[in-house]
Amino acid sequence: MTGRAANPGDQPRGIVAGSLATGGPERPMTATPLDPIVDQLARSEAELREAQAIAQLGSWSLDDATGELFWSDETFRILGITPGSVQPTLALFLSLVHPEDRAAVRQELESARLRPDGVYSIEHRVLARDGVQRFVRERGRVRFDERGRSLSISGTTLDLTEHINDQEDLRQRERLERGLLELSAMFLQRPGRGMDDLINEALARMGGLTGTDRAYLFNADSRRRSFSNTHEWTAPGIHPVIELLGDISWDLVPECARMLNAGAPVVIPSVSELSPDHPERAFLEAQGIQSMLLVPVMEGDALNGFVGFDAVRNERDWSSAEVRFLQVFGSLMISTIERDRAYAEMMAARQREMIGHLASGVAHDFNNLLGVIDANLYYLHGTVTGPGVDPEIAQVLDETHSAIGQAKVVTSGMLSLSRAGKFASERVDVEAAIAELVRILKHILPAGIKLDVTLEPQLAARSTGGFLQAALLNLALNARDAMPDGGRLHISGSRVPRPGPAAVTLGDAGSEDLVQLRVADSGCGMDAGILERLFEPLFSTKAQQRGHGLGLFMVHEFVLRSGARLEVDSCVGEGSEFRLLLPRWSESLACSQPPGRGIDGRVPETLRVLVVDDDPRSRDSVRRLLEMDGATVVAVEHGLACLERLRREPDFDLVLSDVSMPVLDGAELCRILHERYPALPLILMTGQAPVVFPGTHLPGNPAVLRKPLDLEDLRDVIGGLDLCAGRRQGSAE
Repeated sequence: MTGRAANPGDQPRGIVAGSLATGGPERPMTATPLDPIVDQLARSEAELREAQAIAQLGSWSLDDATGELFWSDETFRILGITPGSVQPTLALFLSLVHPEDRAAVRQELESARLRPDGVYSIEHRVLARDGVQRFVRERGRVRFDERGRSLSISGTTLDLTEHINDQEDLRQRERLERGLLELSAMFLQRPGRGMDDLINEALARMGGLTGTDRAYLFNADSRRRSFSNTHEWTAPGIHPVIELLGDISWDLVPECARMLNAGAPVVIPSVSELSPDHPERAFLEAQGIQSMLLVPVMEGDALNGFVGFDAVRNERDWSSAEVRFLQVFGSLMISTIERDRAYAEMMAARQREMIGHLASGVAHDFNNLLGVIDANLYYLHGTVTGPGVDPEIAQVLDETHSAIGQAKVVTSGMLSLSRAGKFASERVDVEAAIAELVRILKHILPAGIKLDVTLEPQLAARSTGGFLQAALLNLALNARDAMPDGGRLHISGSRVPRPGPAAVTLGDAGSEDLVQLRVADSGCGMDAGILERLFEPLFSTKAQQRGHGLGLFMVHEFVLRSGARLEVDSCVGEGSEFRLLLPRWSESLACSQPPGRGIDGRVPETLRVLVVDDDPRSRDSVRRLLEMDGATVVAVEHGLACLERLRREPDFDLVLSDVSMPVLDGAELCRILHERYPALPLILMTGQAPVVFPGTHLPGNPAVLRKPLDLEDLRDVIGGLDLCAGRRQGSAE
């Protein structure tokens, strides 16, 4: 064997010894009868070296008399030393034995010499010269002379490192599997615990199971191309870095971002071995990271975030079991998040449904009352104003009219909660809508708040006028309450080419050609926690006496159901800005719009109208409005009374009927009139939202006016009817 370094003065004993020992004489050039034997021995020696390398089994011998130690090539390799580069000694060998095992090895060497059979057997660790800790099993036997004295000991060294590591990997996999089962149970049961608490405990358990120094979770924002550290666990003595990693651009860690977005784990056993110009090396070293493992958390094909481990104190290899452990944990977490989201959406849907039922009923009744008040106020305004009237009366009427206008807008907002589904869009004149809003705000804003309004001319949006005004009013009232000590409220309208970035976004209005309505205040602003819950129903940061938690929820519903987009930015102490983005009304759609009101759109004085409403106050208020224009009006209390009147007096020009009535409601009345009096025009009145009662399902497609009635809208609809000269003749019942 070539493992022993011979002393310079030693001479080979015979040709065989000389040819195989390190430093022996060269074989003579002249062929001899021994050459085939020498060649055979050389081949056998080479085969033995190869066999030892394959089996990771080295051989050795120690001469007790001379202290000379022999190592085979494989023994050198196991000890991390180049074969033949040093003179093996017992002292050198013991220096490579792990300090915690050294005494046991010495004891076993001494005990073997005292045993009758001379057996030497021990397993221990070595700290090899190449920096690798290896596990070895040594077996040998002592050779004694005829008097029982120890002459030498020889044996083998088997490298168990791979076997021990396999066993440790198996034990580690078993530990990780048990840990995953515990984590799964924890996430599934989670009695009354929030997601943040669960994640923090899970990271602590994961860190303990894997022996890592840091365990953490990052969220990914593909729109902003950034990562954000949301949760972190650190081992004792390890400095947390979560405060430094709140918003990390993908450009700072391009390779990690590329792999994570592709759904691949990032495994870095040694940061120091990354090339000096590696784009992420300096960033990782700044956090004290020596080794890192990142596993993406995917939601479908989209990157939701990632879970990661850092080794800070020492470099380490990451096992496939640890990679798989993180992958399964990421899947467990995303499934829990999806389950929570589905549950939250279900509960929110139920909550919206309950609020919607309540809002619909209240708004319907409230609209009926508003209709009476508004019509009677209009009647009073026409009768008590004029030259010589006390100015105080005019002011009272103006303030009352403003309050009714606000009530109408609030009721529109309540109706926006009534049912699911999209709103029917129409052309909304932004200037007119904002002007009406400003008239209301001037009566309700305190003197300490300065209102600024800036509008581009001729802005028109595709939206729903009443619901849009309700959304803007709620935003303005929210701004007012954010400035208890006064401030500035700015409302503006302009065209924008496309949506922009924002702290909070909601809805989708398309990608181009938009109208932006901006409501900005100089108030107290909102922190991240409030922004996260901004649109929850019944959530309010205001005092109990001031906030009901429905205002911004109404805005939320308007945005999602009208095809709009809302962008929100806010900073504590600096104010908030809400940007409502609506599709711009294209001029090519103008042909589909109803004709505008005339300057004097009064109903014809010869008009004979049959008003049907179960509420006597509503009947009388509508009657007065029509009679102010000179029409002849007959009022009845329900649909059966209407049919009876028509049977006796079929010469009416128009039927104006409420929808909700206890005896033969407006929808059923419409069907009967269409069958019996097909030429008789019908206009329906309702306090319900368009999504609840659109009217399009009725025969004849009658016009539907929303309560409280606007006299000008009523005049416009009547003016568009085919009211021929003479009375309509209906068929007998």
